[in-house]
Amino acid sequence: MNKFLVIVPLLFLALSSTAQTSDNTVNKTSEYKTLDFSSLFVGKEFYSDNRTEKYNRVEPIGYFGSTYQRVFVHFISVIQDQDNPLVYFVYGKTKLKDNISVFQGKIIIDEIIEFKRHEFPKFNRGEITGKYIFFEDTKKNGSGKFQGQFTSSWLINEEERVEYDGMMLAADGFSNNQFEGVWISYNSGKEYICNWGDYRIPNSGDLDNGAGEFFPSKEYLNRGWQTYLDQYGDPSEAKTKRARELEKANWW
Repeated sequence: MNKFLVIVPLLFLALSSTAQTSDNTVNKTSEYKTLDFSSLFVGKEFYSDNRTEKYNRVEPIGYFGSTYQRVFVHFISVIQDQDNPLVYFVYGKTKLKDNISVFQGKIIIDEIIEFKRHEFPKFNRGEITGKYIFFEDTKKNGSGKFQGQFTSSWLINEEERVEYDGMMLAADGFSNNQFEGVWISYNSGKEYICNWGDYRIPNSGDLDNGAGEFFPSKEYLNRGWQTYLDQYGDPSEAKTKRARELEKANWW
């Protein structure tokens, strides 16, 4: 889906949805803590505002280090802890250049907030915030751990189940599952920024040159972003076809 065209009328909606003020939120952690939020991270499809057509979930986009090297992060399994429902056990893989690593760890929800007022009053909508820590295989050379904080948007659907909130998909600036933190080397203890998210990347500096959606700056295309840009080219060109194949490949 290409959303590079700026949709000005929806800009206000996007900002109002993603920048909720404190007087428009209520803490629902105690009430909602037993709900299963795992579908926010591993679901395959989601609805947008029309509720009639499902969209395929995209893979997160992310960067590693101060030079914005592209990193791929894929959650294979996210399971709620039955003893502590605010904790989720995570298994997944990352890819940095040609290096693929397995990780295991936890997502820990600190707070569940609900919006009092929003554009779709038929549904309960809100955000979960918390922290995460993922450990790579200690026996693998050059391994380490990921840790940081995250924010994810949810809604409760007609069946009273938690669902990935894609209601503002068509609006400029749409994002979800924003992970911001560091990767720490087991051997040296050195830290590197590592951020990722759906559709946009938190704190991405001058890497993101897009207005309505993520668009990598030309100066960083050689950091793994060339095929991301090429996939939006002329569909009849071999370069575009190849880029789309690479972008859709199940590398994990």
